[in-house]
Amino acid sequence: MIKPTNFPNGIKGPILTTTGTQTAAIAALTDSTGGTATGTLASITAGASYAQADMTAVKNAIASLSAKVNALSAALTASQVTL
Repeated sequence: MIKPTNFPNGIKGPILTTTGTQTAAIAALTDSTGGTATGTLASITAGASYAQADMTAVKNAIASLSAKVNALSAALTASQVTL
């Protein structure tokens, strides 16, 4: 079980592995989809063939997920949470 070190005033130290070493940082995702990130994942229709609009929706959904993961990673880093 990996647990952070707790310091006074609610400050937590880095999370260490069972061998006492710090875990490696998780790199941010690079979004090369060409899609537009939004706060909503659009409906993607499934069928035997896909129109250009379908592929654009897929690219936008992936871009949105990438943006959200990067925002979460940045928030954790800003909070001094090391994963």
